[in-house]
Amino acid sequence: MIMEYVFKLIFTHLIGNNIYYLIRKLVGDKRNYKEIVSNEKESGFRYFTGILVILTFIIFLVKCTS
Repeated sequence: MIMEYVFKLIFTHLIGNNIYYLIRKLVGDKRNYKEIVSNEKESGFRYFTGILVILTFIIFLVKCTS
């Protein structure tokens, strides 16, 4: 249970929020980081982007070491 909370915290807040912010900025959102992250109530998309980035990084490392 504690590990689940830690992974969710890492994926959602540290990685997911930053990737979500970059995606929103690329789309053309003019708000700052605090407004984008705190006003968006759908953390599912941010969690998914965090997991997607980690999986992409793992696949990249596996392909490079093979």
